[in-house]
Amino acid sequence: MDISIIIVNYNSLEFIKGCLESIKRLTGSNRGEKNKSSYEILVVDNKSGDGSIEYLKEQAKVNNILHFIPNKKNMGFSRASNIGALKAKGKYLLFLNPDTKFLEGDLKYLIGFYNKKNEDNRVGVVGAKIVNPDGTLQLSSRSFPTLSRQFYESYFLYRIFKRNCVFGSYFMSWWDHKSEREVDWLAGSFMFIKKDIFMEAGMFDEDYFMYSEDSDLCLRLCRKGFKNYYFPYFIIEHIDKAVASRNMAVREAGIWTSRRLYFKKNYSRVHTVLLSLIYLAGVINRILLFIILCVFNPVKVNRARLFMYFKVLKLYFRGQGYGS
Repeated sequence: MDISIIIVNYNSLEFIKGCLESIKRLTGSNRGEKNKSSYEILVVDNKSGDGSIEYLKEQAKVNNILHFIPNKKNMGFSRASNIGALKAKGKYLLFLNPDTKFLEGDLKYLIGFYNKKNEDNRVGVVGAKIVNPDGTLQLSSRSFPTLSRQFYESYFLYRIFKRNCVFGSYFMSWWDHKSEREVDWLAGSFMFIKKDIFMEAGMFDEDYFMYSEDSDLCLRLCRKGFKNYYFPYFIIEHIDKAVASRNMAVREAGIWTSRRLYFKKNYSRVHTVLLSLIYLAGVINRILLFIILCVFNPVKVNRARLFMYFKVLKLYFRGQGYGS
């Protein structure tokens, strides 16, 4: 078996149907080729309640490459991904979000790129080119989080000066993403890695319920001497924010909580405290911005965003963010 595609599903029925169909459509073009890549799909479900379980059970019955793994409770992304990895038979693992679709490329190209780079360097994670549903680029290749980069985000500098190599460094927004490149880390919506390397790195850290587990894994790989790469010749669509949380306040509080954990694990206590203060300043900045917008333009969307950021503070300080 060449590749095990691992998908963690949670109440994503409306998206995973399209995801599975796109995999079938794109890989189906390889039929008849002598050197086609063999693959399996493992869907780990975190106790969905939207009909996903019934649908996936039926799909597993009629499709011998699809394996359904139900969890008894919502275990989060990291732990569910590790469950899939431990059951995977492939030499390579592809962690894929359910709200994605394969658009262009060939799985054997990913393997070829991985092996080619491995001739000169120890390769960790390879990521694809990711686009939004409207075709615009999604910035999925990033630099490791730092206090300065969090400052640029909290004070909108990364948006105002996105073409600047310093202020746009976190999302690498100064780069056109049209060529392959070594990068710090790749977003968890598409992560391709050799299974034995994933195991050597210690898999995903299960202390992360959701968010920051991808950057944490890539950082551990870098510290072990591996290099991570962006590969733009395999293209997927990702409906960002569709699955991770339909409640934006929960999502934002979860990102804050997980990023604090990332700094706690990989840097010092001082870094962790400063990160939380900078993130707090960013949330307060947004509250002030939407208060001003509501005064001059009290439309529904501005009021909703204002109340959302107030809820972020409430959730975070109550310890109700993901990963807390």
